[in-house]
Amino acid sequence: MSGYHNKPMYQTRVSFVKDHLQRYQLSPKKILDVGFIGEYERAEVHYAIVDSLTDTDSLVGIDVDENKMNRFLNNPKTKLLQEQKNLEYKVKSVFETDFDGDTFDFVVLLEVLEHLHSPYLVFDEIYRILKKGGGVIITYPNPLGAVRLVHYLLKRDLLDVKYLDDFRGMPEHKVFPHPICLANYLNDAGFRTEAIEFIKCDCNCLRYLFRVLRVLFGVENKFSSYIGVAASKK
Repeated sequence: MSGYHNKPMYQTRVSFVKDHLQRYQLSPKKILDVGFIGEYERAEVHYAIVDSLTDTDSLVGIDVDENKMNRFLNNPKTKLLQEQKNLEYKVKSVFETDFDGDTFDFVVLLEVLEHLHSPYLVFDEIYRILKKGGGVIITYPNPLGAVRLVHYLLKRDLLDVKYLDDFRGMPEHKVFPHPICLANYLNDAGFRTEAIEFIKCDCNCLRYLFRVLRVLFGVENKFSSYIGVAASKK
């Protein structure tokens, strides 16, 4: 199990997801990718996951935004991949799907959790549709990211409107769970949290601060830009 220790952080979300998909060594595997299109509609991480699928693997992508989904399906790259891979796309909410229980080997939520009004409730449905031993893979902005941490330490008025907006980054962001709180919740909900990982540095201007933190405390990774959490259904 990975945790808060001094190890190289992941540089990309793609490397984190691929690494944890491969650790289970399942073949064939069926993946549900939730909210995969993203705010900028590039779906780059989704495409990378699709490229890594074998001929026997399958993937279902769901998103609640019908307009985004239509644009995604009309993308020439999407059409080409659909000819090459076993893919299916649906306009659907992960809070209440019509999938049968014990359907998927993996459920992936990349930069999705922070957009949900009631993020922890989503795990009830994920638990239902995951096979026993199946994995849920999550990434989201780190609430302890270096820039947020510095602003927090320097800010006297934590309820200042501009500070609140700056902290969450995008208007659509609702919550960034502390990774330890999320791990405890997942464990209580019937999962086994297997990894807390860290994904890329915030910005180059804070590299000196990172070096100092590493020398003094060995905790540079705690202040990365993104958190990655992986858990399996017991």
